Amino acid sequence: MKLIRSLWGLALFVSPVLFGTAQAVGIEGKVSNAPALARAFGSDNVRILLTSLAQGRIVGLGTLAGSGFEIQIPDSFKPPVQPADFCPGVRSVPSEPRTYTAESLMVYHAGRNTAALITQADHPTEPTRRSQWMYSDRAATISGRCTGLNTSYNLTLRKGWNAVMTVSEPGNFVIRNATPGLPYWVQNPPIAGARQVFPAVFDGK
Repeated sequence: MKLIRSLWGLALFVSPVLFGTAQAVGIEGKVSNAPALARAFGSDNVRILLTSLAQGRIVGLGTLAGSGFEIQIPDSFKPPVQPADFCPGVRSVPSEPRTYTAESLMVYHAGRNTAALITQADHPTEPTRRSQWMYSDRAATISGRCTGLNTSYNLTLRKGWNAVMTVSEPGNFVIRNATPGLPYWVQNPPIAGARQVFPAVFDGK
């Protein structure tokens, strides 16, 4: 895998970082509450996974080094994109993309068979901004408010992986591009028996 860091990526280690070509992607970050992670998982052989729990797959993985991590998504992974199918009232220009969302970041220790979810948000337990990683098969600008709902879009997608953020406002949810520097948090309590709790994800690994 060939990885090329952008200047933006070099400057913001703690933020979501996207770099590379459309075929090779790496995401790096730093866990803000690293002591909680170390107490539950130790400091050796701790993996950070980008997962799709809904589809039972590991999209990319990396190894924790101190409080930092870098996840590599293999060249061979072809995201199973589906029509975005935005709600009425939302417009996509120049056309509606086909997308795929890797919903969950997870920390995992195979020897302890323990896992925990990691969120990328402005607060560890009461976030108003949360991010996910979404793949789009094309560049598109999405805007508008869902008819009859309190959800609106102000989102620009590039072809490839995008950090997408949901912002909770009084009486409204806005889906937009992620704010640089949004921290990562490991969630407690850790999940014991991870391979049994998420059998489709780990598949005996």
